[in-house]
Amino acid sequence: MSQKFNENEKEYVWHDGVRISDEQLVSMARNAGSYALAEHYLTSLLAHGTMYGLTYYINKVNEVREHYGVIPIPTPKQDDDQGCRKTCYTPQSLDDQARKKYRAMSPEQRVALLKDCLMLLIINYPSLFKFKNQWQGIYLVVRDRLDNGLSQSDFLTFARSAIPKDWPARLWINENVIKNFSRDMQFDDDDEAYYEMDYNPFSLLCDTFWEILKQHI
Repeated sequence: MSQKFNENEKEYVWHDGVRISDEQLVSMARNAGSYALAEHYLTSLLAHGTMYGLTYYINKVNEVREHYGVIPIPTPKQDDDQGCRKTCYTPQSLDDQARKKYRAMSPEQRVALLKDCLMLLIINYPSLFKFKNQWQGIYLVVRDRLDNGLSQSDFLTFARSAIPKDWPARLWINENVIKNFSRDMQFDDDDEAYYEMDYNPFSLLCDTFWEILKQHI
């Protein structure tokens, strides 16, 4: 039991009495409004990285520091016994691992993955997906986390293939969902990833669905 518990601990950062994903904590830091406020979140990230030897957490902290125009923390380098420079190995984050696995999947495997995760979403979090336009949040997650080149029209075809068998008919995706995408988003956020938007009406849905996808992959 202890091994499983420790592995779960590694995946979630202890912050103000609760455990949340590192990606959510980075997003919160980016949206804090100032570096002075963001530093509270970064302290939790650094403490977590130190506790579990996750040196790549320095990169996560530096992403936020650069976002606020603060000089990045120098990353450590190693020398071998002969004084020759070695390339440091940086473990892949869970997000990077998920992207890599997704990109190695066949189209059929991707459809099966989306179908399974949609079913988990509707069963475990029914209040998060109650309207047809919330497909836009699913699109944002797949586009920004897994497939940067995914167009809205390609997602429409993809999503139609992945609708679970017992998915409510009133929530089936259609062309209008895609046509209304720009209307539901702020103009200034059009080119931003969903976790960097100033306003994302599907923020909670996006964060939850990404956690489901990441764990399922």
